[in-house]
Amino acid sequence: MKRLYEFTLKKKEQVEKEVPDVNKDGEEITAKKTVEEEVEKKFFLRRPTRAMLDEGELYYGVELGKAIRAGMITRPLLHKRYTNDGGIMNELQQKAFDEITKELREIYAEQEVINQIDEKKRTNAQKKKHKELEDKAKPYLETMRRYNMAEESIFEDTAESRARNKAILWWVLFMSYNDDETPFFDKGDFDDRIEKYDEIDEGQDPFLTSAVAEFTYNISLWYFARPNSTEQFEELKKGVNELEEEEEEPKEDKKAKKK
Repeated sequence: MKRLYEFTLKKKEQVEKEVPDVNKDGEEITAKKTVEEEVEKKFFLRRPTRAMLDEGELYYGVELGKAIRAGMITRPLLHKRYTNDGGIMNELQQKAFDEITKELREIYAEQEVINQIDEKKRTNAQKKKHKELEDKAKPYLETMRRYNMAEESIFEDTAESRARNKAILWWVLFMSYNDDETPFFDKGDFDDRIEKYDEIDEGQDPFLTSAVAEFTYNISLWYFARPNSTEQFEELKKGVNELEEEEEEPKEDKKAKKK
């Protein structure tokens, strides 16, 4: 089984350790004692096979059909309504958005050339260029993120949005694994695994809840951006974290000014 991305979480457990002690005769001995320690637990995202990709797409299509039959409006129809009213973006905004998309594609193309080279074998010039491309992409990524957030808020209640969220859950159930290669949500079909998911969701175990949250976050990133290696995953997560930190800074400045 091929691994796409690995992560580690810490869990508090009762472990038996050998500790120095003194017996009733005053002699130094080694005794066993149970103590609470943080133990590292490893997990990974399974790299989807071609069969899994086909099944995931089929699941999305089925859920989309269900939503449409239930009467939910589709994205194209809602978009058409907005277009008839002048569109989500005016002509100038659309032109700017197209330019940003073009720039990002060019940046990613240059990065991909460097990514093909093992990080340890890259020259100083290549490392510098990679960093420059990362910095160059940041403002474009922020603009794209803001646009996508605004667009998603508009199309949040469409059939496609519902089917997408269902599909992400499907991938969470089938891509999540423990380090020993056992499925995190147990073996079986969707119904078997969703039962385990609900059991964790309704339970009171903070560690399992945090593991589900980490799986969901990473798999959502994969679903939208399709990083294909650990390096691409780390770069993507680093970019997201930096953008979130930059977004928090103005809020903190405003609070400071009020004081």
